[in-house]
Amino acid sequence: MEELYSPLQIEKVIVRLNGKFNCAVNPSEFNDKSYSKSSLTDLLVQRYSDELSGEWTTEKAFAKLKRGLLKMGVSEAFITNDTALETIIPMENRRERVKEWSLATGLELDVLKPNGIVNGALIFLFFAFIPLGIGMDWFLSGIGMLLCAGGIFLLGKTARNFKMETLGQMSESIAWKLYLQQQKGNASTSSHVIGEEVRSALSAL
Repeated sequence: MEELYSPLQIEKVIVRLNGKFNCAVNPSEFNDKSYSKSSLTDLLVQRYSDELSGEWTTEKAFAKLKRGLLKMGVSEAFITNDTALETIIPMENRRERVKEWSLATGLELDVLKPNGIVNGALIFLFFAFIPLGIGMDWFLSGIGMLLCAGGIFLLGKTARNFKMETLGQMSESIAWKLYLQQQKGNASTSSHVIGEEVRSALSAL
């Protein structure tokens, strides 16, 4: 009898293929049943062929974001293009909730930014230290630049402000980013190449 793959094994394969092809196929699409190697290979080849040949649109991105929010327990009545992101994901535990949203959608949601005033001040000081170093002391200037760079890095790692205001704007931004990635070369990937990658990923389990 042919070996059947569990949802956990399938998830590992999909994570690898998503990274290879810059796609966002959600592993939960394959949670309904177990698959044999031959059937899973055929399904994955077809799924990734469809993903790479179909253009990313704002509607497609919105649909994925909406499915993710529904999985997180957000009421469908609150999910519209005009819905403010601040309303869907309040400030408290926002970073954790965005990570949960990323997992639920199968998309990498890079939508948070640091405090603009503090970040802008640190960037200004960083560049201000350069002429000070030229005219005075490079050692002290270097320390100042290092501290500013560290502050900018820390702010980026703890960012909790949204880069955009509404869910519609977020959908447009994600769709454009993924469309550009897709046009970079993945759209012309042949079924043969996809099949080789799928079989390689399955063999690596």
